[in-house]
Amino acid sequence: MRTTNLGMPNAYGNLIKSAVEGYWTGKKDSLDVLIAEVNVNYHNSKMQTLLDLQPVSDIDVYDRMLKTAVMFGLVPKRFGPPEHANKNFDTYFSIPRGTKNASASPMVKWFNTNYHVIQPEIEHEPELVKKLRIFAFPEKKKMALIGPWTLLSYSINKTDKSKEQLFAALSEEYVKLINHLPHVIVQLEEPSFITHGMPVQYTDFAEKLELPVHLHVYFGAANAFAQQLFALPVQGIGLDFIDGPANLELLSQFPANKILIAGVISGRNVWKTTKQTQKILDTIIKKIPDEKLFISPSCPLLHVPLTVKDEKTEIAKKHFSFAVEKLQELEAIRANTIKYASIQEQNAPLPTERFERKRKTPWVSSTPYPTTTIGSFPQTKELRNIRSDWKKGKIPEEEYKQYVRNLIKECIAKQEELDLDVLVHGEFERSDMVEYFAEQLNGFTTINSRIQSYGTRQYRPPVITGTVSRPKPMTVEWTTYAQSLTKKPVKGMLTGPVTMTQWSFQREDISKEAQMYEIARALAEEVEDLVSSGITHIQIDEPALREGLPLDPAMREHYLHHAVNAFRLVFANVPNNVVIHSHMCFSEFSEIMHAINDMGVDVLSIEDSKAKGKTAHALQQSGFSGSIGLGVYDVHSPRIPLLEEMLAIPSSLPLDPRKIWINPDCGLKTRGQEAYEQLEMMIKAAKKLMEV
Repeated sequence: MRTTNLGMPNAYGNLIKSAVEGYWTGKKDSLDVLIAEVNVNYHNSKMQTLLDLQPVSDIDVYDRMLKTAVMFGLVPKRFGPPEHANKNFDTYFSIPRGTKNASASPMVKWFNTNYHVIQPEIEHEPELVKKLRIFAFPEKKKMALIGPWTLLSYSINKTDKSKEQLFAALSEEYVKLINHLPHVIVQLEEPSFITHGMPVQYTDFAEKLELPVHLHVYFGAANAFAQQLFALPVQGIGLDFIDGPANLELLSQFPANKILIAGVISGRNVWKTTKQTQKILDTIIKKIPDEKLFISPSCPLLHVPLTVKDEKTEIAKKHFSFAVEKLQELEAIRANTIKYASIQEQNAPLPTERFERKRKTPWVSSTPYPTTTIGSFPQTKELRNIRSDWKKGKIPEEEYKQYVRNLIKECIAKQEELDLDVLVHGEFERSDMVEYFAEQLNGFTTINSRIQSYGTRQYRPPVITGTVSRPKPMTVEWTTYAQSLTKKPVKGMLTGPVTMTQWSFQREDISKEAQMYEIARALAEEVEDLVSSGITHIQIDEPALREGLPLDPAMREHYLHHAVNAFRLVFANVPNNVVIHSHMCFSEFSEIMHAINDMGVDVLSIEDSKAKGKTAHALQQSGFSGSIGLGVYDVHSPRIPLLEEMLAIPSSLPLDPRKIWINPDCGLKTRGQEAYEQLEMMIKAAKKLMEV
């Protein structure tokens, strides 16, 4: 058998992140960004030298989907000609960040992961741009390319063309690109076959390609379209046997004239490869000849950190495997020297009772268009340095706490000056909304290494390594201090059990749902302490509820039932005067409206600025009985939104104004001083609405 990889993280040395963010502030130039990209590619190539076939063009300085869309001219007119985005970083970065006069393109989750991509907006027929930036292809290299169906499936169609017509046009441009490459294998990635099916025109497209193609379908099983997939005129087919174990059923019908690229080690979790992979391989080897077999990770490795070498804990060194180590595992499998890890599956029964609070009628504000924020306020480099020094023991705990108290005091004063209705403490003590709680809960192991969430935004997902419990209160001290500074209500801020689970690397010995319930019980203790301390507004964020939805429709109701029940468990015992908020963002909610209605929240804050009110209208039409926080502007862009942009969504929503909250679409942590200008404009919009 031979070995290959589908893609690497772009995180080496933080070179790209530092260069791009330096470019945005004017401290670095285009050459610095290009050099950073070259250096990361060089490092990643060195890490893959033992592979028989390694990918090229598998990373980007921002987002592979954005890069691919620009390649085919799919650039909204408001950002200028596609050629400018292809050769000019100012234009390229304006698409995800926006400009003074042009709103940023929408950002959405990449399948059921916490990676986000910029949605291509199709305003005209695609056309391959000239002078593409494509790296050379030495021996043993292949070009990694998001396929036309996946690109189209993630796009917003603003033309009068049907999806079939657009695919015909887009696939022709793909043919032009691929057939003009030097002789190289093309790694064509089509995970959207799992979610959107396989278009009938795909065979016609594949027949026009003159280079050898390895077509990869990951994140699930291909059984539903296997016959059509296997008939394609391609050299190899990549299947995911980790997220799609049912692919094993297809081996007996796998075409003898094609190569199988078998995804046999997890590209999405960090535990060392287990004996489950050994069982999978034993089955594959019986069906597929050695000369027709590649082994690989199940998907590109951008979903895991780069290397365990940067970790300090014994459990990480002994039990974790990141991108570099996964490649070493591939080589060990080929050499038959691997020591598979053992996991003992445990019996973790799920609750059968339904958790819910006694009060069934949602609380409603006494004032129209109440205002609030999602939770976090801007964090400075100084704050991050002081927090790091405190964790390293370089400064006393009381000195650190006093520094944070001072920031909270300033934050409360600024919110009162802005005249917000429900305040937050700012979350200055938190590096990340999941990591912060993981550091204080038993059963989690935090890591030093980061992975990419979107663009230059990175985070450190903790690992659930044992039974989760809460040894002591986690947020009460900061929240009650903030409440002591104002007569206005201050929200207690928690990350919900679904998001805590989904945005962590999970245990493999019990179900994801069982882990949700463990975390929910710990958070319920925190809620009880907040309520006992006089906090009457509590926000339990669940941005990952939709993200965690299984791609296999047959598994969705089981997941949703337990995800929503675990969420309700957190606040099931609160008294009637407590107002429960939640926040969800960057997801397509149409498939889970019934679950959202079942969450039992009083106020649900959503991201609706880029959706232009679509989500709020869908919630209202679905019979959602709570209040809706509209997310009237995009916090991921530094631009100051126009007043009329903020007014458009609430003005069009046929709801009682007391049930329409005005708020940003997400937390403000990554923003700078412009965050306060954005909030000032938001408050102006709320006051304007009250005049009507």
